[in-house]
Amino acid sequence: MSKYRPETRDSKGEAVSDDTALFLIRDAVARQRELIHGKLHDGHGRHCALGAFWENNPGATLHMSLIDEVAAVNDSLGPNACAKDRWKKVNEWLRWKVRVLAQGKK
Repeated sequence: MSKYRPETRDSKGEAVSDDTALFLIRDAVARQRELIHGKLHDGHGRHCALGAFWENNPGATLHMSLIDEVAAVNDSLGPNACAKDRWKKVNEWLRWKVRVLAQGKK
């Protein structure tokens, strides 16, 4: 169980590689215009970065360490930050992570 997203659960399925998962999370976040704090979904159609990923990739399995890393960045602005600012921060971080991965693969 994730310490930042306790609603996640252990899976017996094989996890998507972290590199691939980061691309998919980045794409899911790019389709949003805001992100919520502290949970996957708010019940009103809004999601955190990971909730957006699972909305687009139901049944996918991620490594717990990646879940915690993405959730920590998602929640880093605190619960009082506006959802648009949270989206900007997470989107910027994901773009940086993907750029660093791409540079390392050359």
